[in-house]
Amino acid sequence: MNRIVAGLAVLALVLTNGAAAEAVTHHRPTNGFSPSGPWNTKLPRHVPLAPNSAAVVANIVQDKAENYQDWAFNTHTWSSPVYQVGPRTPRLHWTFSDCLGMPELAPVIADTLSSVPTPPGMLVSQGTDNTVAIYQPATDTYWDFWRASQDALGNWSACWGGKIEHYSRNPGIFTNPLGAAATGLPFGAFLVRIEELQRGHIDHAINIQTVRVQANCISWPANRNDGNTEGADFPCEGQRFRLDPTFDISTLPSPGARTIARAMQEYGLIMTDKSGSLASQGEDPRPYMATHGGVDPYDELFDPNHELPPDSYFWAGLLQIPVDRLQALPLDYGRPQ
Repeated sequence: MNRIVAGLAVLALVLTNGAAAEAVTHHRPTNGFSPSGPWNTKLPRHVPLAPNSAAVVANIVQDKAENYQDWAFNTHTWSSPVYQVGPRTPRLHWTFSDCLGMPELAPVIADTLSSVPTPPGMLVSQGTDNTVAIYQPATDTYWDFWRASQDALGNWSACWGGKIEHYSRNPGIFTNPLGAAATGLPFGAFLVRIEELQRGHIDHAINIQTVRVQANCISWPANRNDGNTEGADFPCEGQRFRLDPTFDISTLPSPGARTIARAMQEYGLIMTDKSGSLASQGEDPRPYMATHGGVDPYDELFDPNHELPPDSYFWAGLLQIPVDRLQALPLDYGRPQ
């Protein structure tokens, strides 16, 4: 997935007066971003749909049918660990690995890499993206990185990423062109957290990825894209979706699926990237497992009766959520004037 964009224009920070009439929530969001940002704003019961909503959703249904027949819940692979670090976490100078052969981007990411609180033993995601997210409450600063790696001497590098200062006041959007995801949307905003599933409630929008996304189309809150398919009836990166609020989530077999489906109805889903299959992402559980006896918490959250083999939640966790009951909202839904 190409993480580089052409422009280096700075994205204006989000104001609170959205164009759409969204109901503002006033809780302290579990993802830590601004309560009035797009991730943490509940959808009204009745929202306008995109004129081609049915056609866009039909293409997502087709992507599922033709790519593993599944709605994957990516965690160990194709997701990201999330580290919350203390004020005394060692700060390291990371280097720019330039894996794409674009040395002109080195000064763009220099500040992001200059002083990163890096916990010892930090893990990055499995797969080719090798992502990781770091949040330091003491400085209210967030980082995420793409193709992060540590060499034999303990030195860290990344091919791309970004830093967000004043995290708790940020709407959940990187300054263009920073950020590990192709849309400039931070993992910290949308990843499903283990503790959210354990308490049975997610207070923010989650993400969705699919195989075919519209080329050259950017919908707020995304500020860039790596779309791959021509045609107006394919989803646009940054486009917001929701699960039909009339769908009865009590029919879903697992508590984890019910919690995620409720967030899809209340807050919606935002298209954050293209993918090899239809997928949403949860935080990588390996840091949690390291302090909890190696037990994968997702197994219990999605299969409390232990009816399936371990790690089955990857393919079975979201399988019963009906993709054809998704609804596509208009492009730039909720964008501030």
